[in-house]
Amino acid sequence: MIKEKIIYDYITRGTIEANLNFSRENKSYFSLVKFEYKVDLDDAYSFKDLISFIHIQTNFSPILKQDSDSFLFFLKEVKIHKAKAMVNKLLKKCKNEFDIEIENVGITLSDIDDTYKSLMDRIDKYFVMSKLSSSNKVFYGTVDFDYYDTMDPSKILKNIFKKSSHLNLNNLYKGIPIQETAKVNGFSDGIMQVRIKPAKIPFYTKEKFTFIQHDLIPDIIKANILKIDRNRFIIILNNLKFLKSSPVERSDTRIEPNKNIHAILTKANKKLAEGNIISISENSISLKVTPEQADILSIKDLFHEELKIKFLLANDKNFLSPIKLKSYIFNAVDDQIILNISPNMAEITKIRNYISTQQNKLLTTLKLELKQ
Repeated sequence: MIKEKIIYDYITRGTIEANLNFSRENKSYFSLVKFEYKVDLDDAYSFKDLISFIHIQTNFSPILKQDSDSFLFFLKEVKIHKAKAMVNKLLKKCKNEFDIEIENVGITLSDIDDTYKSLMDRIDKYFVMSKLSSSNKVFYGTVDFDYYDTMDPSKILKNIFKKSSHLNLNNLYKGIPIQETAKVNGFSDGIMQVRIKPAKIPFYTKEKFTFIQHDLIPDIIKANILKIDRNRFIIILNNLKFLKSSPVERSDTRIEPNKNIHAILTKANKKLAEGNIISISENSISLKVTPEQADILSIKDLFHEELKIKFLLANDKNFLSPIKLKSYIFNAVDDQIILNISPNMAEITKIRNYISTQQNKLLTTLKLELKQ
């Protein structure tokens, strides 16, 4: 057993050092993920299926065994904020597909100056924090940014913006992402000056806030738009808040229907709730119901039960097509139920066509509004 552990350690070190060398030579990056799963050899096939599933979901990244119950995998060319969103989605899929809870996860982003030891010390730090936490499953950070450190967040941001002044500003117009690459002109006392494209100024005058996404920052930042300098093409931002999740982190395109789409949620052909779809993507649906229906679904504890959602969806010629999807409740708040859905390829095509058609209509409307 001692010899096997030594061999595993050398395999891990060789693989990680190869990835670090490749990143340095090609000026690229990767996110490293460490998770815990207690393997039950009496149910080895479930473990095999889980590893196969994770391997596929991570674009066939190698999975490295560390200690008896911990494993590592890479997310190549994936920055930390996207890695966090991908891992959270992976954990939900593991629960839905296999009824397996993966509770302890650490994530970090590689750095050009990393050694094997510095990278492993950092990933182990967040993994141990996850094991010690009674509430959070996933802990994450980078060499530049440690959200859990006692350092003043403003000081962290100032150092990061000195290292890399470029960021993305993100907003949504009825579900359509409005994004642009911008540059930090200045940051002091929690106030940012960001240079934007002149053509986008009319859009920001319609918004009270924006979402900031930076390659070296794990969390999305929400900032209020304090002032717009039209002459210098600069927006002034303040009241910066780190968000654990936001609409920006949804990897799939989402749209708000321009007409009511009535839907029925069932279990074993028995109706549980009904209402209108207020947003839809390839992977999830937000359904507006009565608060009483949302309360009932929470009380019945149906969060891990397979349900069906049925509705009619229009195509580009406005013909209605029936859709019936396997779904799981992700969350129920007030009068909204968020459902994770699992469409087949035919259903994905119908949803994609609908989203594309609606986007084109909304973009036309947005262009007219900006001209005015």
